[in-house]
Amino acid sequence: MMRDVWSNLEELRSEVTDGQRGRSLLVTVMAEYWGEEGAMAPSGALVDLMSAFDVSASGTRTLLSRLTREGRLVAAKEGRRSFYALSPTAHHRLAEGFEVLRKFGTGLEPADREWTMLLFSIPEEQRSARQQLRKGLSWMGFAPLYDGAWVSSRARGDQAMSLCRDLGVEAASVVRGSITAVGTQFGDPTDAWDLDYARRLYASFTAFLEEPLGKLRADGLTPPEALRARTESINVFRGFPRFDPDLPLAGLTPDWPRRTARDAFAELYEGTAEASLGYVRSVVQLHSPAHVQDVSVRRLTPAGGSPASA
Repeated sequence: MMRDVWSNLEELRSEVTDGQRGRSLLVTVMAEYWGEEGAMAPSGALVDLMSAFDVSASGTRTLLSRLTREGRLVAAKEGRRSFYALSPTAHHRLAEGFEVLRKFGTGLEPADREWTMLLFSIPEEQRSARQQLRKGLSWMGFAPLYDGAWVSSRARGDQAMSLCRDLGVEAASVVRGSITAVGTQFGDPTDAWDLDYARRLYASFTAFLEEPLGKLRADGLTPPEALRARTESINVFRGFPRFDPDLPLAGLTPDWPRRTARDAFAELYEGTAEASLGYVRSVVQLHSPAHVQDVSVRRLTPAGGSPASA
């Protein structure tokens, strides 16, 4: 049983990170602790922090250079020291994605049964555009009900059409409303998602959180362990909206595990926030005391607002 659990978790990690664990974790660390626009992280501090994830110093430096070339990070120099910040584009995308996670699994999904359907046709010679469209739609919360017919429980028609225009798709339409299945074996909108697979992923993730949550409750997590557990958990949790984009509960089984997984994640994520923040600041202090003020921490509860899970 445990072998299946860990196999499913590793599969989810692979789906989320495209097999590039170190790269994904580095971007997550930047988003979690240097999420304020323009906040600069000393390269030496990032090297030290990434060692908590078993990423070597040379590996971290290689990742920093690669992410800078790709436009995900911007680099700056102060004397001989190097500093990195999220690029404006990366900052916007990561902030937008985090806002989705604030609400995900809280029971605030749409109560209605209206769906958005994107209908499109792309010639065979535009295979690259088709692949990019499918990938983009997946991240928006769409899934293929039929070939060329993708559905979403969210009102994302404008975003889907914008993506079509950006990719040069010339034949596409958006429909918003209820969907009635004709067939008896397939055709309900939720059939577009592999719900058995999503359930296994939820079970694997919840099992993965048991050990760090046990330590957290017993005050047994060291600051580096808190950083690792917090970063690893959100790095995986952020992939769930691809497999279950807050599908309406009315179309799922009563024991659907989304809320259970969300509650376990939120307890660990929020419970390790202060220890992780203190640890990151202590590492930055060793490299550039003037930049400690750039370090912040993201919370599921927005500053001055009510809890996202309320």
